[in-house]
Amino acid sequence: MTISQMTRTLMRLAVTLLFVVTFVLAGLDKWLVGTAPAWFVEQFAETPLGGLPQTPLFLLVALGESLLGLGAVVSLLSGEWLRRRAPVLKLVLAASLLMFVALGFGARLSHKYEDAAFHFMYFTGTLLALVVIDRDDRMAEAREPQEKIS
Repeated sequence: MTISQMTRTLMRLAVTLLFVVTFVLAGLDKWLVGTAPAWFVEQFAETPLGGLPQTPLFLLVALGESLLGLGAVVSLLSGEWLRRRAPVLKLVLAASLLMFVALGFGARLSHKYEDAAFHFMYFTGTLLALVVIDRDDRMAEAREPQEKIS
């Protein structure tokens, strides 16, 4: 294994582990609480979402985070970080972008601008990871025919 291949493998492993930890723990924490905590209800009380039942909204976020965490675990356990392509990881990263948009929307709606800025940074970092891994996959696809000919 070359240094370049080792770096690529470690990069993919690190990104995968980051998303496993981020979303498995976030989703698990919400499921263990089981109901919208007071801070969540208070955050949205004066917004258009305040009239809606808060526990289903809270658990919808938990479901999304849990599914993203599960996808990251599947990517990790299937060894995508060792292979040339990572379709499950790319799907997790793309769907994570939507999660960060939703979380950012909630933060902006409730005037939590510092939280919204953090979600924007998470979105940006996730987009960068997706672009790098997608580029890496495309380069691997482009090299395959040449390797078969040789």
